[in-house]
Amino acid sequence: MTGNGLKLWLLIGGMALSLCLGFSGVKAQSSLQQSAPSGAPPKLAQEQFKNIQTLKCIPADQVVPSMQFIGASLGVECEYCHVHGAMEKDDKKPKVTARKMMAMMMAINKDNFEGRREVTCFSCHRGAKDPVAIPIISDEEPKRDNGEGKKSAEGKPALPAADQLLDKYLAALGGADALQKIS
Repeated sequence: MTGNGLKLWLLIGGMALSLCLGFSGVKAQSSLQQSAPSGAPPKLAQEQFKNIQTLKCIPADQVVPSMQFIGASLGVECEYCHVHGAMEKDDKKPKVTARKMMAMMMAINKDNFEGRREVTCFSCHRGAKDPVAIPIISDEEPKRDNGEGKKSAEGKPALPAADQLLDKYLAALGGADALQKIS
């Protein structure tokens, strides 16, 4: 076996092992969460984490998934905003900026969308550290709404509705009477 082939097999084996360990960890966590008393209110982030400011009123078990979503939305890892091993420190400028951006995002949702989460980090960042200031204009013509909630490109007919397809299929089989004869 060549050196590259061996490396490939080791990489695949390592990834498989990581997935197995990850799934077993998720299963263990879910069984621990199920055994927690259901009558007690969930612990808030401000009760569990040091120096949490913007997300202090969310359940503590939602902080890590929220941070993962933010990181994915910006295409960055934890260490972009946080000091490794000391998450509570405010030593990095991106952390201060992120707090301001989250406050802005929450205000936009509150003032414009009755508090529903419509605008997120991903709305502007699209997986990039720096948000796109000017939208990217495609060479293709955008799809237009045809008034029925269906989008179709100009010049192209909209796809038929599911009922129309089923009616045509039934007719191709010989109609409802022919279908009743099958048993």
